[in-house]
Amino acid sequence: MRLETQVIKTPDGIDLFVRSYCPDQNDTKGTLCWVHGLGEHGGRHEHVANELTQRGWRMVIADLRGHGQSTGIRTYVNSFDEYIADTALVWHSLDLSSETTALLGHSMGGLVAIRAVQMRRIVPSALVISAPLLGLKLHVNPLTVMLGRILVRFMPAARFSNGIDPANMTHDQAFAALRRADPLITKTVTAGWFFAMKAAVAAANRDARQINLPILALQGTFDRTTDPDALTDWWGRIQSTVKKQIDLEGHFHELFFEPDWKSTTDQMIEWLDERSCLSASKERS
Repeated sequence: MRLETQVIKTPDGIDLFVRSYCPDQNDTKGTLCWVHGLGEHGGRHEHVANELTQRGWRMVIADLRGHGQSTGIRTYVNSFDEYIADTALVWHSLDLSSETTALLGHSMGGLVAIRAVQMRRIVPSALVISAPLLGLKLHVNPLTVMLGRILVRFMPAARFSNGIDPANMTHDQAFAALRRADPLITKTVTAGWFFAMKAAVAAANRDARQINLPILALQGTFDRTTDPDALTDWWGRIQSTVKKQIDLEGHFHELFFEPDWKSTTDQMIEWLDERSCLSASKERS
């Protein structure tokens, strides 16, 4: 596996740090463009990238603005359109092909990916969503929400704990320890981010019928962060004729950091391989 990095500057002056994990061989089956979750960064997913590249897939993952090695106010946006624009900029800057590139979003990244497809900012060959943020399972104190509604008008960058407990993210203690010790992980959110997220969730649910491409959903049944029931409701309203949902029994939120993450990754790659073969057949016909 070869790692290539670059920085892409956005029109509003944000430096986006982008990682491309490439197979050692020149020929690839396709590319998976990955959008990470809240407070994290692309460097955490190198173990998954290794599996993908061994199976002939290139993986591209950018640190979203305000995350990881990208610049910007930590976990702050005026609107999720900023995340969508950044992801689309990376997509087009790297000249990713709609025929050979799938889009994956985990958690908050799943919400970003869904909105990018619904808004036609990105047209991937297929969409993979992992524990997508279509509703919150994590309890948010109503008093905190009330305070946030006041602060978002005058101090939108005011910070609150994100309420995430690493013990509720994965059953793998080694991965949980790495998360706790990772200096690039942001453990707070801003009032601006919270209400931008709420607006994006509402839009993703409103526009569910705009999803009509091949889609794979991965969801842990014991997720304590995003709401599995919200995915079920949304899933019933999308228009995709090629769709598959894999419910991972007893799994927490971070499906690619659970003890059996290799099995989950294998299932995803097998589904991607099938889509890749279908695309190749279309090109030959």
